[in-house]
Amino acid sequence: MGEQGKDPLAAYRGDLTAAEEKAAKMVDYRQQLPFMALGLMLVLVSLFLPHSRDVLGIDVLFNSPTAQKFQITMPERVYATLAVLGGIMLTIGTIVSRSWLVAWVNWAFAGVGWWYSVFAIWMRQSRPVTDPAGPPSYGLVIGAIGMTILFVMITWVLFRRNPLQRALAAARREEAHRSAEAQAAQQRLRTGVEEWPKAELDDIVDERRARAKQRRRKTDGDKNTEGQEG
Repeated sequence: MGEQGKDPLAAYRGDLTAAEEKAAKMVDYRQQLPFMALGLMLVLVSLFLPHSRDVLGIDVLFNSPTAQKFQITMPERVYATLAVLGGIMLTIGTIVSRSWLVAWVNWAFAGVGWWYSVFAIWMRQSRPVTDPAGPPSYGLVIGAIGMTILFVMITWVLFRRNPLQRALAAARREEAHRSAEAQAAQQRLRTGVEEWPKAELDDIVDERRARAKQRRRKTDGDKNTEGQEG
């Protein structure tokens, strides 16, 4: 109990490699949680706000008669579906499960949903003035902001090692270094021969090569002298 209090990694010392692999499968979103919650709430609220004119986000999701009246397009419906899946349901799943696999699926849906949100805004802005569909409303913009926040935060979580992973990796490197030093000490005790540093070995090799080169030059010079005398 006392050792575990002094060493926070005492529970993982038995197999640091396995502990590091296990830690990699669990996402640590503690620092990003407030932003993830904000993005989730923005996407959720956007469903009940105007998507365009009298069309609400929920109308787009279920393709209601109001949505059909204002000519809601398929990409906008795809965005609404991805917003619910990647922005709400899978985000909740990631927070609850902390699963690496769920987080990756969430990241994929949130990324595609973010792209469709930008595409939906562009489609609304590029409609003719006489078109009954109308320009994008603030509900669609709020939803796009929420998807952007979620996509950035989940990307941050997945592509950065969490503090436990970094601590375990450092401990594993330290343990490997100590193991190498212990093996060298055992070799000295067994053989009585101390391992030479690599720099000194390189110097010896270079010196021997220089001597051999000098001997070859001397031999070649003697042969040339004998040939001239003959």
